[in-house]
Amino acid sequence: MHTLFAIAGSIVNFTACLGYVRAILKGEAAPNRVTWFLWGLVPLIAGIAQLRAGVGISTLVVLSVGAGPACIVLASFARGKGSWQLGPFDYICGACALAALALWAVTGEPVTAIVLSILGDFAAALPTFRKAWLAPATENRSTYVIAFVGMILGILSVKEATFAAYAFNAYLLAACGTFVLVLYWPRRRGVAETLSAE
Repeated sequence: MHTLFAIAGSIVNFTACLGYVRAILKGEAAPNRVTWFLWGLVPLIAGIAQLRAGVGISTLVVLSVGAGPACIVLASFARGKGSWQLGPFDYICGACALAALALWAVTGEPVTAIVLSILGDFAAALPTFRKAWLAPATENRSTYVIAFVGMILGILSVKEATFAAYAFNAYLLAACGTFVLVLYWPRRRGVAETLSAE
């Protein structure tokens, strides 16, 4: 059953990103490329760390979370829709991701890599959280709803109740849930139109 949940969660997560790719190609979404690039890199770090920690099949869900964003970044360049700007949050995320790799290489401690990956992924998400709140029309809302379902399946795929197994999956579930709330939060009509036009 855990294997079925892991496979289903991986497929759902990748499908969610394909929906975002379609929105980009149709000119309906404009991703923050730094965020999505790091969203591809950081889960890879966490996934490898989970493999080293012997987490098992639920790692497949985390690794799938990294594959979709890579497609989104490529689509944004193909369509010419998206921003590539480095701000403080982006530098923080990059530093956390590199620190995760370096500390994992030095200490061989996968839990350290997972914790730093969560911090790095969260820092990467902040620019897109801000954009989603200020200009929700530039995001593909259904992507986050579908991904949220995928993260629930990811949690259900965990076999052993350990920090290494649950931490990154639980973080991803919380992050997707927050995006859904931000994107669907009711706004005053005038404000929403003004923000979306910026």
